[in-house]
Amino acid sequence: MEFLKEFSFTDLDIDEIIKYNYRHIIDNMVLNQDNIKEIIDYLIGIGIEKDVIKEIFMYQVSLFFKTKEEIKMSFDEYELDSIVKSVNYDVNNIELIDFV
Repeated sequence: MEFLKEFSFTDLDIDEIIKYNYRHIIDNMVLNQDNIKEIIDYLIGIGIEKDVIKEIFMYQVSLFFKTKEEIKMSFDEYELDSIVKSVNYDVNNIELIDFV
């Protein structure tokens, strides 16, 4: 999970993410880190806050098992500003998005 440091995640952040997930999920994320980097770049680009991205890793990790294109297509179905504000307010609002 060291690759998360590229996005200013600290060792403490990474430790918390690891504690919230099963080992096989962490292993899968490490194997698919290029995809996860693309997703993080996209989320940051649309205005999702870094702390919220950390919460996604902890509470909505399944988002990172989609492709950036799937996520973008799903976000495009909504008023982007509204959905970003909603997710930044409560990470669990991501469940309101109908992912393809």
